[in-house]
Order: sequence, then C-alpha cells, then structure tokens
Amino acid sequence: MGTHPSENPQASEQAPWHTLSIEESIAKMGLKSDLQKQGLSVDEAASRQSKYGPNKMTEKEKVTIWQRIWHQINNVLVYVLITVAVVSLVQAVTTDNSNTRFTAWFQVALIVSVITLNTWIGIYQEGNAEKAADALKNMLSTDARVIRGGKEIMIPAGDIVPGDICLLGLGDKIPADLRLCSVSNMATGEAALTGESVPIDKVTEALSPPDGLDPEQVPLGDRKN
Repeated sequence: MGTHPSENPQASEQAPWHTLSIEESIAKMGLKSDLQKQGLSVDEAASRQSKYGPNKMTEKEKVTIWQRIWHQINNVLVYVLITVAVVSLVQAVTTDNSNTRFTAWFQVALIVSVITLNTWIGIYQEGNAEKAADALKNMLSTDARVIRGGKEIMIPAGDIVPGDICLLGLGDKIPADLRLCSVSNMATGEAALTGESVPIDKVTEALSPPDGLDPEQVPLGDRKN
C-alpha cells in the first residue's frame, strides 16, 4: 500500500518524502489521519485532479533527424574544424604541388570523417536516452487499484492524484511515484530505473540521509520507502 505524494518544489526540497514518516507525509499533504482506511473522497480526488493534472510523464516534442544533426555540429569546436577543412579544400584545389595537394585533401577527408563520426555517436547516444525514457513509460501500469470513499476501486493510472492510497499485489506494475504506507515481504524490480539486477526489498520507515549528504542527494536506489 502506498500514497501518491506531491508538493510544491520549495516544500519538497525542505522535506523530501523519503525522510518523512507516514504520519508526517499525510499531514504534509493536508489530509485526514484516517487516509489509509478511507482514502480520498470522490470530491477531493476531483479537486486534486484539477489542481495537479493527470498522472503521466511529460511528453517531449519529437526531434527530427536534422535537428539532431544540428544539435551535434552547432558548437565552436566543429566550426573551427569546418574552417580548417575549407582552407585545406581551397589549398587542394589551387595548389600545383602534388605533395601539398595530397596533404590538403587528406586533411579535408580526416576532418570530415571526425565530424561525421562525432555526429553519429552523439545521435546514437541521444537515441539510447530516449529508449531508456520509453522503457520507464512502459514500466508504468495502465490501471491502478485505489481506495476512495472507503471503497476499493480500479481507475486508470492517469487518474491517480496526490494523496491517493494505491494498493499493490504480486506482479503489479507501480502506477505512480509512491510513499509506502504498509508492506509485507515486498520487493520490486528496478533494473530499468537504477540498474539493480535483483529485486529491492521495501520498507515503510522514514530514511535518514547518510552523513554528509543532503536528503535530495540520497541515490534513487537507496530510497526504499
């Protein structure tokens, strides 16, 4: 069982959810102490839906291949290389010395190859980053089991609002960013998110940041609640 938290950025920075107890988290959201049993009322859920919007990841505008290429070559270093390549090209076309002509053409070919390779690597890495983001989207459930008005109901995952009590069972996908309220031998697979190859055991207790770290610096994989 978990509650879906949300708050304004300043409050979140002052008191990250993983450092708050369950009671503190509920109070922080301005909800009643019996939230875990009753859940949100229908009216409260509708009000929060209007305030916070749908529970979904922000969609980025699709980037065309030409925009990707421009993003990779639009920097000072590439401009310098292009300038050198143009100078070498002019020299190769105008010189009568065969050795100088060969060297100039070689410089042009080498610079063009470096720029092309660098651009290809950059586009490839951007593509991998987008695939990772898509993998996270696929990890999200399309439906969610929540408690509203004291009743257990199924709703689209996009309709989850901050303060909802979500119920999870064996094999379920996590439908939102949750603060766990009650668990029983719960472990989650987080390989796509943190790189951990084994399921991570979950707890409900508030977590204290290690010495020397601010709450926001605690790695995502260590936030086990």
